[in-house]
Amino acid sequence: MASEWVKLTNDASKATIYVNLANASSVFPYGRGAEIWFLANAGGEGKIQVSESPDIIMQRLGEVKSARRS
Repeated sequence: MASEWVKLTNDASKATIYVNLANASSVFPYGRGAEIWFLANAGGEGKIQVSESPDIIMQRLGEVKSARRS
């Protein structure tokens, strides 16, 4: 599976986190930031809340993909 690691900010702790968006199933607006949902191999799911908006997350993902092509 591809890796699409993006540097984000945990909404609760304000700590820097790295999220592999290749494993994300959806990204929703949540408050001033976003909620990112993941599906596990066993069929379960989980989520993380970040301070960045979905638009910012997609922009950073595009930057990661562009850098990989260079």
